[in-house]
Amino acid sequence: MAEKELQDQLFDILHGRFANKVDLVEDLMKVFDYSRDTAYRRIRGQSLLTPTEVAKLARHYNISLDRLVFEQTNKVMFTFNAFNQVVTTFDEYFDGILAHLEKVRRIPDLTIYYSSLEIPIFYYCFFPELISFKLFVWGRAIWDLPFTRNLPFSFDLIPPTAIAKSKEMVEFYLQLPSIELWSLNIFDNTLNQIEYHLGAGIFKQKKDALLLVERMESLSHHMRAMAAFGFKRHLKSKEDLSSIDLLHNEMIYTNNTIMVSSPYASGVFTTYGNPNFLFSDDERIVTYTRQWFDRVIEKSHPLSKGGEKSRNSFFHQLDQRVQRSKTRIEALIEG
Repeated sequence: MAEKELQDQLFDILHGRFANKVDLVEDLMKVFDYSRDTAYRRIRGQSLLTPTEVAKLARHYNISLDRLVFEQTNKVMFTFNAFNQVVTTFDEYFDGILAHLEKVRRIPDLTIYYSSLEIPIFYYCFFPELISFKLFVWGRAIWDLPFTRNLPFSFDLIPPTAIAKSKEMVEFYLQLPSIELWSLNIFDNTLNQIEYHLGAGIFKQKKDALLLVERMESLSHHMRAMAAFGFKRHLKSKEDLSSIDLLHNEMIYTNNTIMVSSPYASGVFTTYGNPNFLFSDDERIVTYTRQWFDRVIEKSHPLSKGGEKSRNSFFHQLDQRVQRSKTRIEALIEG
């Protein structure tokens, strides 16, 4: 492949990631310390990129040169957040997600597609108690944070700075239109974790386990209200924010898959060693994921707006699962 052809393909990809050429030029000026004229000459192909510049451009913008050079290769480039930054504090985990969300927020005409067997992390952030517990579990099981190994769980283990960042995540989520696929297992993992940690004597105060289940109950009610109105809302608020299209599919079992879709830029996040995640904006992965969502959505039951019968049945069964867990937890506390 000729150098000019490769350069043209690289900039074709970059044009698709920016709303206009001016934004692309500004970004290139920052990344490469180019003058404005130099940036425009590279984009127009009047000046060729050096091999070093090609490599730096591919690394910075996560572009697979294999795909451009070999064309039919089945190799796909992903970034893995656990490689970019090893989590040593809860704040660091949120910093990584918030950095991605800040980029996503700048993309016009955006829709989020979200399929998950567990509650999306944004929903935990509605309640400080729930996100605190989830952080503690991940800190012990996934990140092996030293201060979570031998200490019993209590809400004050989580620093206020991390809770503040979780609130920022809720704000981002409420502003992003989304289409979400849920199953009836969506609460199971967290309910099981609460019961396990209580039974294992890991709660400093046993009553905190009951409080967590009550927060799960409140979360179910809030999710049901948002589904009914078809809009995201703050807790106890009647202000409609971005749209939410909720669907139920019990036949598809998958890890957390999130597709960011826009005419200007798209990408796919998928959990790998939850809550860590892989990300790719390879157009083949995006196309495959979009087609996958289209097929699954076609075979799913709507829970939002007009899907009243399906919605009532879904959340009734969800509430029953919470109540059964609550009964078991009350027995463990009394015992």
